[in-house]
Amino acid sequence: MSQEFAEGAFTENAQPEAYGPAATSGKPPARDPFAPENFSPTSNAVKSVEDLTIELRTPNDEEFVRVSEDPRHHVVASLLVVSREEGFGKSYFLLTPEMRLWASNQPSLCKFVKTMHLFLFVNQDFEYGLWPVRHSLDNWSISDLQVVETAKKGWTRRYTMGKVRKSHTTTSIDTPADFPDKSMFGKDGILAQVFGEAFVITSQDSAAITKLMR
Repeated sequence: MSQEFAEGAFTENAQPEAYGPAATSGKPPARDPFAPENFSPTSNAVKSVEDLTIELRTPNDEEFVRVSEDPRHHVVASLLVVSREEGFGKSYFLLTPEMRLWASNQPSLCKFVKTMHLFLFVNQDFEYGLWPVRHSLDNWSISDLQVVETAKKGWTRRYTMGKVRKSHTTTSIDTPADFPDKSMFGKDGILAQVFGEAFVITSQDSAAITKLMR
């Protein structure tokens, strides 16, 4: 049965007329920009470990790291190690066997040729790197290798004490370390990803060699 009103008929299925600022301005009502429905559950998802950037660097004294125990993630390589143009830190160039032999026989170049261990690591922020450690019997190298072995077992922070490196471990980080399922070698391997073409020396015409020999 319909309901009669003085200004006209109103049926049970009719929608009430909107009033207020939103109705008069034609603008939609304000939405909370931080409401959970505004965000996709995958919007902040971590990318696949296979897609992450890997840098060649030594972990700093403030970060905890894990080193991969996978034998595919450790290699001993010949590198040309020089100061960066900005004067801060080192630049590392991968030498082919032929260029390692040639550079080692150049009196003005041989001191830049280093045999280095490269270990794959990840820090607590899931930033990946190749940790270079000199293949040497000096205190720094031996103690760094000991820190690496500790970091294979648990989250470890590297620090300096006297003329050696020490390891500080923690149990407060319980997130497991995740490493790429790939080896160092091949065109799709970790070495190719880290060095690319720009930081591989295959001939005497390399820019890094030319700079040192001019």
